[in-house]
Amino acid sequence: MTNLRTPWTHWLTLLLLMATSMMLLSAQEMEDQDNYASDIFSNIFNSLVKDGEIELLGHYCSYSTRPYFLRWRLKFKSKVWCPGWTLVYGSASESSSVSNSIQNAIINFIQKAYQDGVITEEDAKPWLQGSH
Repeated sequence: MTNLRTPWTHWLTLLLLMATSMMLLSAQEMEDQDNYASDIFSNIFNSLVKDGEIELLGHYCSYSTRPYFLRWRLKFKSKVWCPGWTLVYGSASESSSVSNSIQNAIINFIQKAYQDGVITEEDAKPWLQGSH
């Protein structure tokens, strides 16, 4: 009877080794896929994040835009500031595009700069009327 069980236990051992190997390989592949998905998400996020400089009324200003989700929709918030000129900063949120978000932050900056007396009405008017 021992002879009959020996081939069966060998097959069972072989089957268990194969199953374990497959599980280990699958775990490694899943980790690689997670890394790949993480890389894709990171690239998409980084393409939506914008930082840069613009010239505004003869002054160099900086801007920053970040994506976020609001009610399952992608939105953007931006900030504009002009170091070396004024402490005033403009901000905007809930914009559907990067360019609209930056534009709204610039307009907010112009409004605040005008209210604080940093710029004249003549400088502010084209921006606030939309004909800049």
